Amino acid sequence: LFRSLKRVGAAPRPGYSIMNSIVQQIHSLSTENESDLKKLKDFLRHEQETLKENASQIEQALQTLDPVQHTLGIAFLLAAQLNAAVFSNKRATFVFICNFLQAADELQVRKAAAPMSVVCRCFAQMAIEDGQQAMLKSLMPLLAAVTKLQENPEMLTPVHTEFLRVCLKAKVYHLATRLLDQPVFDISTSSSNSGNSSGSPQHVTPQSFLSYFYYGALVRIGTREYLKAIQLLLVVLTCPASCLSAIQADAYKKYVLVSLKVHGELKPLPVYTSHILQRYSKSPSYVLEIAEAFKASNVAEVQRILEDKQAAIEADLNVGLVQQVITSMRRHKIQTLTKTYLTLSLAEIAKEVGIEEAQTAEAEALLFDMISKDEIKARIDQTTGNVSFEEDDEELDVVMVEKLQGKLGQILQLSQRISAFEQEVVTSESYIRRTHNWASMEERDRAGGASSALGGYDFMDM
Repeated sequence: LFRSLKRVGAAPRPGYSIMNSIVQQIHSLSTENESDLKKLKDFLRHEQETLKENASQIEQALQTLDPVQHTLGIAFLLAAQLNAAVFSNKRATFVFICNFLQAADELQVRKAAAPMSVVCRCFAQMAIEDGQQAMLKSLMPLLAAVTKLQENPEMLTPVHTEFLRVCLKAKVYHLATRLLDQPVFDISTSSSNSGNSSGSPQHVTPQSFLSYFYYGALVRIGTREYLKAIQLLLVVLTCPASCLSAIQADAYKKYVLVSLKVHGELKPLPVYTSHILQRYSKSPSYVLEIAEAFKASNVAEVQRILEDKQAAIEADLNVGLVQQVITSMRRHKIQTLTKTYLTLSLAEIAKEVGIEEAQTAEAEALLFDMISKDEIKARIDQTTGNVSFEEDDEELDVVMVEKLQGKLGQILQLSQRISAFEQEVVTSESYIRRTHNWASMEERDRAGGASSALGGYDFMDM
């Protein structure tokens, strides 16, 4: 049957166009039968060059197909058209994709995971190029595609990255946080891990993986959830690497700045960070200069770095973060003062944090803000101009106890999940076969008195 399909696509009868023959196969094989859908997918995969050569006819062909019944065929046709960038009416194509992504059949979407990823990537780019209104209209269709491509809510797909990219461009961070709040534990390399034989690659590439967590960190920075931003940046930075990625380089600069803002110091990278990134983190850069100035509580030096390195900072889109670091320097300095002094005048505090002593009102406003946000415990005597720092109440309140219990529960669930993953790996056929092969090799080496083929290399290091 497949040979006959190829023969129809490659050598159409006189008066019977190539595109018509492809559309006919889509109509005839778009059934609920698993075998028919597999044949259609194989046929369309082998007709990619034909579709590319006849991209100008695809728009007309799409009008004869139903978005629900012919999802698989439409995905391949759209991917070919978008890759060729052939449109008679780009706006009409955008609207068609909007409707298609929301109406598409979920089963066929997963079988067409690769072309669907191409469609969503090009669709997101079209929306960004068309401006704010187009970006807002594209979000619901992209979210629908995410849901249909996922086998479970914890699975990462390439469309996650496109959705976050559009949210960032449109500055609708609140919509992106809903996706980010769902933890990711599964990154499938096929359309199914549960016996489905379709085997469509999801194409979650290293770039797509890094971009998702990097964009997620930018969203968290935009919503001022800095601790969550640091967690996402660390996922990017600790990803195994044999060469430095531009995404990781940008992520490290933001990690330094956010770390200074949140912790008041540059936290070292985890020990399991790749040596490539560890080496990059020690190379000269404006973020390390800022970190040194921050450590010395030198606001003037940070201002000088901002002026001298303005071009590089603007190119990295880090001007806002650097400004926030300057502001946070004063807050961290005041927090340090609370550990050293019981009472200080507003003029003395202003001098310590780099504010002119005459501008005590600015220092007083900063103290009020920190007290209201529970960053410090202090009282301001406006008659004398003195500030009295109070010791923190170390007793845990009910809210903190509940928060700790919630965190401990999450840790327990994560531990159980890791144990389940480990059990799944060690009982898998491929793992057993591989470990059996290694054991057989070691036995042969011992029997022959030969040294190990690995030269004593620990298998667990691989």
